Amino acid sequence: MPKVARKDIDALNAVLTVNIAKDDYEPKFKKELNKIKDKAAIKGFRKGKTPTGFLKKMYGKGLLSDIVTEMLQQEVSAVMNSEEVTFLGQPIPTDDQEAVEFDPNNFKDYIFKFDLGKAPDFEVKGVDSDTEFEIFKVEIPTEKVDERLEYIRKRRGERNETEDTIEEEDMITLNAVELDGDAPKEDGWKTTFSILVNRITEGPVKEEVLTKKKGDTIRFNVYELEDGASQEQVKKYLLNFTQTDIEEGTETGEMYEAVIEKVSRLTPAEMNQKLFDEVFGEGEVSTEEEARKKLAENMGLSFQGQADSLVFRDMRSRLIEMNRETMPLPDDFIKRWLKVGHEKDAERILADYESFADDMRWSLIKNKLYKQYDFKVEEAEIRDLAYNRVASYFGGYYQQDMLDPIVQRMMEDTDQLNSLVSDLLTDKLLKKFKESVTLKDIKISESEFTEKYQAIMEEEERQAKLKNPNLASDEEE
Repeated sequence: MPKVARKDIDALNAVLTVNIAKDDYEPKFKKELNKIKDKAAIKGFRKGKTPTGFLKKMYGKGLLSDIVTEMLQQEVSAVMNSEEVTFLGQPIPTDDQEAVEFDPNNFKDYIFKFDLGKAPDFEVKGVDSDTEFEIFKVEIPTEKVDERLEYIRKRRGERNETEDTIEEEDMITLNAVELDGDAPKEDGWKTTFSILVNRITEGPVKEEVLTKKKGDTIRFNVYELEDGASQEQVKKYLLNFTQTDIEEGTETGEMYEAVIEKVSRLTPAEMNQKLFDEVFGEGEVSTEEEARKKLAENMGLSFQGQADSLVFRDMRSRLIEMNRETMPLPDDFIKRWLKVGHEKDAERILADYESFADDMRWSLIKNKLYKQYDFKVEEAEIRDLAYNRVASYFGGYYQQDMLDPIVQRMMEDTDQLNSLVSDLLTDKLLKKFKESVTLKDIKISESEFTEKYQAIMEEEERQAKLKNPNLASDEEE
């Protein structure tokens, strides 16, 4: 069995030595070579009778390299994945590591030496009630609360027939007939449909409608009556063409005359306990004042996600700064690791190394807190988040059986699965963080918050492009 030894140079750096003796790999080498011998079909030799020396010459070096390398990787991975120490980056061959020559005709012991970077030993400061963070609380203007309350009353109101002069919010039912000049067309198309007055195109026809009552007559171009309606929509919903009519190419003239058969007016729901219970839950609200207050709170919650993201952003910055002194990093090792393992990006990353180092510190802080709070992510949570994420692509409207195969593919994709787990852990951390620290509410108007949030996001995007020019070039393409 290979011998593994770690020698700590200091608190942040170590050297790992892996000694793989010939007795460790020789039996496996011979076994694998015999397998090749049994299967090899080489011209000039009967199957299974190819000389061992010939096979060693053809396959020995590569086979020996694969076996020893696999053993080495297993031993190194066991060290890197141990819970005893958290390592940063990946092992780097030491400067005095000699080049390795694999000779299948001359078995010998192999010694591999690697430099390791260790994470600092620290306790997270700043996640307690002594630390105060500001969180924005968006105040909803009174007029917007009034609009929402009126909307709710209308949605839960009733329509009743009226014989008064037609108003903007009324719905009218029209019995219409196709015209031929100024007279109804013989055997012309007839249709009955309802339309909200506020959906009628602004202009002379709407102005005339607003002077009419039930039983009056109006004339109009049916294709111009409803604002924004396409010809297909007019045919289907106003002219009431069947699918067969459409497929057969049935057409009518544009001008119609209609009798206003019915006028229905919306009566908003009364502001009473029945309405409050239906909207807010039984017994939650009992007065109009409480209803307005609750609505304002609920409307403000639509900004909660953005406000939380700003708190999390501030948390990241503050915690890194508060813990910086107790979180030194093996900078020389990390810089070497970047040059060795990330040649393409090394120059760009090293140009802003402090930012990269802070990203690493933040990752260490998060992982420390995940363990400290004993966060666990259940499969059901991951699957629920996956369903919600996919459903959002369909605007929230979907059938369960339509999403099932998409979600299953996400659950089987390592990258997407890791992304889902990361998002869940972030949500748990934010929730725990808000419970642990002192939050100071900063009241702000909707417009001010939107402006501030947009400015912060634009600045973050600008900084990201400075760090990674490829982002900017990708967008331009």
